[in-house]
Amino acid sequence: MGEKQGHTPGPWAWMGSPHGLYLATTHTGRQYVMGFRRMGFNGAQPVFRANHRMVPAADIVQFEVGDPTVRGFAQAKETDSVYRLEVDGIDNADARLIASAPDLLAAAQQALSHCGPNGYLDCGKPATDALRAAISRATGEDSPANEGEGAS
Repeated sequence: MGEKQGHTPGPWAWMGSPHGLYLATTHTGRQYVMGFRRMGFNGAQPVFRANHRMVPAADIVQFEVGDPTVRGFAQAKETDSVYRLEVDGIDNADARLIASAPDLLAAAQQALSHCGPNGYLDCGKPATDALRAAISRATGEDSPANEGEGAS
């Protein structure tokens, strides 16, 4: 797909209406990160921002077997190299960031456990506050819907 593009800078939030959901930036104008495109009558497929336009994930998937430079189902069908259409990833920085979210959350939780009075590192207040805020956002603890939960 040409040169590598970095992920879309955050913060991101899910937005939408009854007509559709999408993931977009919440700062300086809304930039779409991920949306969905209808595929027939039964479902939707993700689309990602790439080079200032939304690209169907089906056009940028990577495959488990075959030529590692092949991108998308259409290109895969044109080569004998990809003999099994098993998807191994999506060649998009935002898609990789979304897929790595569980690992990033676990790393943030582990890092925080080593900071502060109970840990052995002095990480500093800005770092520990940033870790706590990111973990809360990822786990939904900062959600208004969760206010009052746990209080019995």
